[in-house]
Parts: sequence; structure tokens; C-alpha cells
Amino acid sequence: MSSNDIEILKRALSREKAARKQAEKILEDKSKELYLLTTKLKSTNQKLEDRIETKSSELQGLFENLVDAYVLMDLSGNVIEMNNAAVELFGYDIHKERLNVVSLIYKEDFTYAMNSFAKLVKEGSFSDYEARVYTKNRGIKTVHINASIIKDKNKKPVAAQGIVRDITDELFRQRSFEEQQKQLSVIVENSSLGIVLSQFGKIVQTNKAFQNLLGYDQEELLQKEVKDISIKDEYTKAAISMDKMNKGEIDHFTVNKRYLRHDGSTFWAKTSVAAVRKQDQSVKYQVALIEDITEQLEHEKQRDLLLKKLEKSNKELNDYAHIVSHDLKSPLRSMNALITWLKEDYQDVLDENAQQSFDMLLKKIDKMDHLINGILKYASIDKSDQPKQKINLQQIVADTIDIIYIPDHITIKIDTHLPVIKGDKFRLQQLFQNLLNNAVKYNDKEQGLINISYTENNDFWQFAIKDNGPGIPEKYHHKIFQVFQTISDGKESTGIGLSIVKKIIELYEGKIWIESEQNKGTTFFFTLKK
Repeated sequence: MSSNDIEILKRALSREKAARKQAEKILEDKSKELYLLTTKLKSTNQKLEDRIETKSSELQGLFENLVDAYVLMDLSGNVIEMNNAAVELFGYDIHKERLNVVSLIYKEDFTYAMNSFAKLVKEGSFSDYEARVYTKNRGIKTVHINASIIKDKNKKPVAAQGIVRDITDELFRQRSFEEQQKQLSVIVENSSLGIVLSQFGKIVQTNKAFQNLLGYDQEELLQKEVKDISIKDEYTKAAISMDKMNKGEIDHFTVNKRYLRHDGSTFWAKTSVAAVRKQDQSVKYQVALIEDITEQLEHEKQRDLLLKKLEKSNKELNDYAHIVSHDLKSPLRSMNALITWLKEDYQDVLDENAQQSFDMLLKKIDKMDHLINGILKYASIDKSDQPKQKINLQQIVADTIDIIYIPDHITIKIDTHLPVIKGDKFRLQQLFQNLLNNAVKYNDKEQGLINISYTENNDFWQFAIKDNGPGIPEKYHHKIFQVFQTISDGKESTGIGLSIVKKIIELYEGKIWIESEQNKGTTFFFTLKK
């Protein structure tokens, strides 16, 4: 080998050595880079695994705590997984027993369910599916389902999943609400009162009664505001109350106002307005009930006029009674004096028959005087002059017994202590005096007995005055309370006493009646309002 060949070989070996060093350097750099990349990848994979585990834990928690039921099944309907809400809804636990969703389908919804499942497989999802299902104990629930298909990496369907919500109670409430709405609509439409729903003065709904009251149809009224059918001055007054309602100061108010009809006429109506508020208490709507009171107001006007005329007539009658009684008493007194003088002046020449005739004339004059006094007493009983004060009836009766003449053979007994009531002392004394006087005067028994008692009711006092006298025939029970009606021919019997009693009792919004049996006695019952 020549030196030249050796030199060439050395240069080749040197180049090869340099190339190997370079390759080793590149391999060393690439190995280092690969190591660093591998280390980084390991770290990233660990982070990814940690994150996946965290997300899996979160999803599992979400799955278990989902309020709605979650069901995962294969395409044959076998349930693979279900959360706690699903276990509670259907009553099955797939960890203890197998479950196929076909067994849950309500028999009348079977075809609908199969068609919906076919649509799910074909289209990949469906929403707002509603159907009835059986629970384990054969209860029936109505459910709402949103479902989707799960596919493998080759896009082939392998399973189905769905969120199931129990809407049984919700549907019941909805149907109940709808039924109540129908009932309310029937009530509103058939109400005799006009009903208007408005929003800030704009009419948004009316019923038939209101349309008939104003002579407009529904469409015409919906184009109007409340002020368009109101008298301007009266609307202003109502608007003040409406402003208070909008500010939350009041929730309802009532006002009497006039409305303008389609033909230009008006009518008076009682209008009751109530607020329908939002959750923030602002007014959403105003509901008004309108009652036509035109005729009622006219009746009240006529009644007021009648009352005024009646008061005037009563006063005139009272004045007339006093004038007439004065005019009647004057000649009676003169007649009494003249007859008395005649008896005294001609007693020596008058025979017994003449004397008896004069006595009969004097008795008739005396009876006429009693009658006139009775008329005055009856005419003077007037509610307007009746001051209210606390009256002890025990004392009133005691004073009355002292006033009237009580024969020795008659006993008056008060069974219970009489109450203290509000009234007029003079009128109440008149009441008891007339009743007790009658019971004493007409008692025909050797041992007369009069009992006074009372009972208390919620709204009134009820009294009873019972005697053991001759009794009153039933045919006279109503007659005896009429003016000038009497069943006695006694000279002092004017037929006014019990009329006065009845009139006083009526002033106290009470009533009077009797129970009586001939030869056994009579009981007068009467009530006085508290």
C-alpha cells in the first residue's frame, strides 16, 4: 500500500470518526429532547388523569344528586344505570333486580312509546315526550322525558339515556287551575255585576253585564280608557284613590260614580276597585265591580222625602192631639161643673132616677177624660225624644208597684233579679205600669198572683208577666193591642193601655205576644233589643 493510499485511508477514517461523533452528538441531543418530552408527557398525562378523575367524581356527584331522574339503558330497554331520583320515582333498584323499561310503559300508551323510541333511534334525540308510566307498586305517574342516543366511535348507536321528570302533581295543579279558570269565567260572564279589568286606566277585559250596562260590545270597550266612560269631575275623585292604590297606600276602595252609556245617557253605579299586584307589590291590574244603583238611589231619595213628610205629619198629629184634647177637655170640664151644680141646686126636687141619670152622665164625662188622656199619652210616644241611659228595671218595677194600687189579696213576685238595660226611664215605667195595672185590675181570684221574670238572649231581653186571672179568649189576643179596643166595659178601660205598651216595645225593636187560658190566667211575653 502506498503512502498515498494510507493518507487517503487516514482522511477517510478521520471523516468517519468526525461523522460518528456528530451522529452521536445528534443522537445524544435527540435522546435528551425525547427524555424531556417523555418527562413532560408523563406529567401532562398525570394531570390529565387527575383532571379526568376529578371530573368523573363531579359528574358522579351530579348524577347522584340530580333532582330529576336519570336513566341509561341499552337499545333493548334493559336499564344499565339510574340515579337516586330514578330509584325513588320508579321504585326499582337495578343493583338488586333487573329492569326493562318496557315493563314501565302504561298499556294505553304502548304504541305511542314504541313509535317515540323508534324516532329516538332514527333521529338521535327527542324532547318534551310525555307519557304515563307504572311504578313498582303499580302506581301511575305522568312523566316528561328528554332523551338522546349514545354512539360508539364508529357512530353506531349502542345505548340511550334520558332525563325523566315527574309531572303528575304539576299536571293535576294545571288541570285544577284550568278548571278553576273555566269556573271563574262562567261566574264572571254570568255575573249580574259589571266586571272590568283595567291596566293604568286602559280597559283590557269586560264581562257581558258591563257591556250591557254601557251599550258597547267587547271590541269597542277595548279601544277605550276608563276616563272615556266616566263623568269628568267624578273621574277626578276616583283618580285620587287610584293614585293611592298605585303608590301602595291602599289595596281597594269603593266609590259611587256615574258612567256614560253609548247613547249618551248616564247611570249611577257603586264601583268597588281592587288591586292585582306583582311580586314587587306594584300594580299589575285593577279589577272593578260595577253595580247599577240608579234605582236604589232614587228609592233612597223617595224614602228620605217620605221620612221628612212622616216626621212633619207626626209632629202635626202630635200638635193636633194636644189642641184637640185641650178643646175637648174644656167643654168636658164645663159639662162636669154644670151637672154637678144642677145636682146640688136641685137635689131636693130631683127623684132617684134623675139623680142616677146625672151620675151616669158624670161617669161618661170621666171616661171621656180618661180617653183623652190616653190619646195624649199614645201620641206623645216618639222615638225621637228617647234618651238612652242605663235603667235598673228592678227599681223601675219597685217604683211602679208603689204607684199603682195593689189590693191585699194580690201578690206580685219577681222570680229573678231584673237586669240593667239602656233606655228611657219614663217609657219603661209606662210599659210595666200598664201591664201590671191590667194584671191587678182584672184579677178575679181570691188569692191573686202575678209573677215577673226574664231570660237573656244574644240580641235581646225577653220578659214575662204572668197572672192567674180570668184569662183572655184567643179571638181577642190580637185585638187587645189595637187602639181603643178593649174586652172590658169598666169605666177606666179606654182601650189604649196595651196599645201604648206595644208602641213602646216597638221603639226598642221588640215584639209582644200572649199565652192565655180562660179561668187559669194570662202571660204577657215581650222582648226589648239590647
